[in-house]
Amino acid sequence: MKSDPKEHTREDVEAASYRFLARRDHARGELRQKLERYDFDPALVEDVLDELEARRYLDDARFARTQAALLAQRGWGPAQIAHRLRQRGVDAAVVEPVLDELAEEEPWPRRAAHYFEGKFGAPGQLEDRAQKRAFRHMVYRGYAPGLVRRLLFDG
Repeated sequence: MKSDPKEHTREDVEAASYRFLARRDHARGELRQKLERYDFDPALVEDVLDELEARRYLDDARFARTQAALLAQRGWGPAQIAHRLRQRGVDAAVVEPVLDELAEEEPWPRRAAHYFEGKFGAPGQLEDRAQKRAFRHMVYRGYAPGLVRRLLFDG
């Protein structure tokens, strides 16, 4: 049930924002999308989001770092991490430095090798059909096809 945007006050927008932020950290774009469902006045939403950023309750860079680290820990590659962050409203200008930070901590080829070995075992021991399946899986997970080929065929 949607209501008239003029019925909502700034306090309504703030209360909804704090409810979402109490559950977990959000990106600005993601929180904006959730607030739009309530038919709040868009100018009022932007004003509240600006205030939340000023108070550091909302920080896209912090959100991107924590989400990217979590996804990388779960075996996702850089392309899939970037895609998921952009889906949640994080700007590409924020995503790229976060991916670079993760690569400095542990290079993507090493991350890919660890994930691959945990999922499929040693690359040299796979039969042709299993290699194709592993290749498709790794590319789906967000690793570059060239990196996966090197992992599979160069050992």
